[in-house]
Amino acid sequence: MPELSKFSRRFVLRSRPTGLPDASNFEIVTVPLPAPSEEELVVRILVAALSPWQNQRLKDFKNYTNPFRIGELIDCDVLGQVIAGRAGGFAPGALVTGRLGWQEFAIAKPGLLSPVTDEFDEITWLTALSSPGLTAYCAMDLFGRPMPGRTLVVTSAAGAVGGYAVQLGKRAGMRVVGIAGSERKCELVVGELGAEACLNHTKPGLGARLGDACPDGVDLVFDTLGGPVADTVFDHLAKYATVLIVGRTVSNNSERPDQDPVNMRQLWAREATIQCFSRYSYPERWSSARERMMELCRANEIRTMVQMVEGFEQTPTALRDMLLGNYTGKVLVRYANAAPSISGTTP
Repeated sequence: MPELSKFSRRFVLRSRPTGLPDASNFEIVTVPLPAPSEEELVVRILVAALSPWQNQRLKDFKNYTNPFRIGELIDCDVLGQVIAGRAGGFAPGALVTGRLGWQEFAIAKPGLLSPVTDEFDEITWLTALSSPGLTAYCAMDLFGRPMPGRTLVVTSAAGAVGGYAVQLGKRAGMRVVGIAGSERKCELVVGELGAEACLNHTKPGLGARLGDACPDGVDLVFDTLGGPVADTVFDHLAKYATVLIVGRTVSNNSERPDQDPVNMRQLWAREATIQCFSRYSYPERWSSARERMMELCRANEIRTMVQMVEGFEQTPTALRDMLLGNYTGKVLVRYANAAPSISGTTP
């Protein structure tokens, strides 16, 4: 095992961004790493997972979660390796996942960690079997109710959550049309994920192209984007459509929610059902959703698109690039590699 460090570096919030964050909004601080108590573990962070909600928490306005405080550690899901302590059935060498944040080492209670086995690789544990995959599965299972032959439109279809929604819709026999932010992303959504079509929302004429792709209207919308793109989709709803709002990245990051466009005219005209969803409201569903996603992964019926960025220091820049749409799929940042002699083991 690596020698136990006496210090750990971490990223804390230095200042609140007014638009997209950059490196100046964060500060690396070095903090002492105390020896763990008998009920604690020392975890070395190997890979950190980035998500749009981290940007939302940088802003000091009312949202679905509390904002980060100035000087607070930036939170996120990680994959790590226990390097000291034997609490909760864990032992040095065990790989774990948990929400431990942008730091090199963490002191953690066993109840905050989930064990990782070598049945799946580390990317799968932080994607299909973590928040992105579980969010898509729970939302579709609880409220999407996909039906064969009907049309599903997924905004941000090349994103971490949207990519799984595309595939789950296809498995249910739906006709899936994705929306993404570049021609390359659209090619991946069709070629890799199996959508019938994917439209680049950065090109003019999205509404007309969407009408051509969905001549009978849109029966189910899986929206993680919001803003003008979602409003354009609402113009093409079928009667009694379902709009499943799983996130509104454009709108949730705005400091002017009163200027958030929502095409209520068509939502009302089509008598659409609007269902908002946050995975964190349904913790009782996580276990069964993970088991089902495990089955799909074992059968090679789920594909994952991921971007791995190397280096602890690159985390803020990677977050900004992700928010700019420069990456495809889930964005992960590698901080370290597992000790090779025990990688992939559990106690």
